[in-house]
Amino acid sequence: MSPEARKKPILQFRARNTNPLKCPFVNSTVCFTLYPGSCVHLAGPSGAGKTTLANYIAGLLPRRQGIKMLRKTLGIDVEECTWDESIPKGERVGMLFQQTTLLDSLTVAGNVCVALENCPSKNNVRWSEAKMQSTIKRLLETVGLDYLRDGSKRPSELSGGMARRASLALQIAQDKRVIVLDEPFAGLDLVTAIGVAKELERLRKEKGTALLLISHEPEVVDVVMGKASKTEVLKRVSDVSRSSSSVDDSSLSTTVTLERRGSDYDYDNRYPKHPSTFGKDGRQRFILKVLDYFLYSLPLILLTFLAAGLAISMLSADILRRVDVTDTVLSIVGREIKPIIQMFTGEDEVNPMYTMMINMKVKGMLNQTVPPAKATLFALGMAKLFVLEIGPLITALLLSGRIGGSYAGEVATMQSTSQNKLLTTLGISPVMWTLLPSLAASWIASPLLTMAGTGLALEIGAYIGPLYGIGSTDRYRIELWDAIAVPLRLRGVTSWSENEGWEHGGRTLLETVYSFIDIRCTFSDSYVDALIEITTHPICFHWMKSVVFMSIIMGVAEISARHDPDLTPRGVPKVITTSVVMGSLLVIFSDWAFSQLLLKRQSH
Repeated sequence: MSPEARKKPILQFRARNTNPLKCPFVNSTVCFTLYPGSCVHLAGPSGAGKTTLANYIAGLLPRRQGIKMLRKTLGIDVEECTWDESIPKGERVGMLFQQTTLLDSLTVAGNVCVALENCPSKNNVRWSEAKMQSTIKRLLETVGLDYLRDGSKRPSELSGGMARRASLALQIAQDKRVIVLDEPFAGLDLVTAIGVAKELERLRKEKGTALLLISHEPEVVDVVMGKASKTEVLKRVSDVSRSSSSVDDSSLSTTVTLERRGSDYDYDNRYPKHPSTFGKDGRQRFILKVLDYFLYSLPLILLTFLAAGLAISMLSADILRRVDVTDTVLSIVGREIKPIIQMFTGEDEVNPMYTMMINMKVKGMLNQTVPPAKATLFALGMAKLFVLEIGPLITALLLSGRIGGSYAGEVATMQSTSQNKLLTTLGISPVMWTLLPSLAASWIASPLLTMAGTGLALEIGAYIGPLYGIGSTDRYRIELWDAIAVPLRLRGVTSWSENEGWEHGGRTLLETVYSFIDIRCTFSDSYVDALIEITTHPICFHWMKSVVFMSIIMGVAEISARHDPDLTPRGVPKVITTSVVMGSLLVIFSDWAFSQLLLKRQSH
């Protein structure tokens, strides 16, 4: 880097204390300038506003709402936050959080891989497998982690120092011009903290990265700034009490140090096979979610529909079996036929033989018509009940807890552990990372689960009905299919069926195609009626309800989980409960709306 480039500021920042009663720091102004390779140390007591200012600089507070919040709530007026315009926004700032933050769904290597693939300065880089593995290996070794030993570990398997180093590797991978470090040494023993500090010093010197450092460890800060070696710091700590070297607790202080940038690292394309990074992109997360949502939910759905199918089919079959209209019909026949017979015979009393013959004939007719009618009614009732009504509803209510609660808990956990903020600093939309793959997976899983459960419940009816004397298994299935696959009352479909497909007689092929795509109803010229006819067809209606219900559940879970930007782990159970309850209530309400839509079809 040329001397001229080193002198050009990356960031100029100035904040003013506008309300001494609210402002967390007592300084009238806080201002500093970051140059390439420099380090600004924000020192001061806890609660002095250091993290708030750092979050603003890192872009984690919305610019307009953030400025209003700072001004009204904290009495801080950000007068200047000017970046070098030649630096693209995506390459400006990254952040190492106070709580070590990694994506816990990925390995260490997977985290670094995500950071590399979403690095703005490397958008045009084609990452071959060899180059990606080599770069991950180099980055992990740069921060003192072993590629083979540590790359395959999950964040929960790392010690505090290893996690800080892994988080630092993510920031190095992103090539950010400024890295905000919020208490990077908190909770680390002195030797480990100095090791992390040396990596930061090397990053500053060799890469020219500017650091905005928040720390209550002045001795370790000196290592970052290049003012002290490891040996000197250890000796100083053993000889001098920590209180004698602390900064002034009455104000927010800043320190600026400029250092020369050294040479870049050499790339090494010879690499061992690196640990799996599966789950790093949306397609992979989508596959994982489909497997999770479908396979783990399938037993729950099948068992529920097994119980529901048995209960409803047994109850329906038993009611139909108990319905006997013979005596009622014979009573009506006797009352209505007797005067007619008297009129034709001219006799005051009807011959009992005539009555007996009529009763036998009526009973024979009833025996031929009533059982098939009961079988048809049984099949029709099962189809309408499960396909149009309770099938999608039962599935949605179950998945509101299984999938909606799971998703809300996942996002809320990421929110409470700053993983969503990490994604933001990496230039990745947290919503795109979690919601889109999960929503797409739910749109596939929910209809499949609904169809699987409904199919099981309907198939149970094929065996329960005959046990109660209601039809036969084969007849039930035929009646069931006729009730589900009802013909669409559209002109194009009707014309197509009447002309046996493409056999269009004297019409041209174009006329036949035009006739087929005429979606108007046979009973109306209104396209609204045509839309209702299509959407309320049993198969379409069944699928559409599943997708809409699942969209409501996922939407409620998303809003519930991201509603509080400062969510703590203690609030995660409340988020899950809110998501499940509100999602279920909205599903029930929307089911009523679908019933009203179905009535529009039945009115024709």
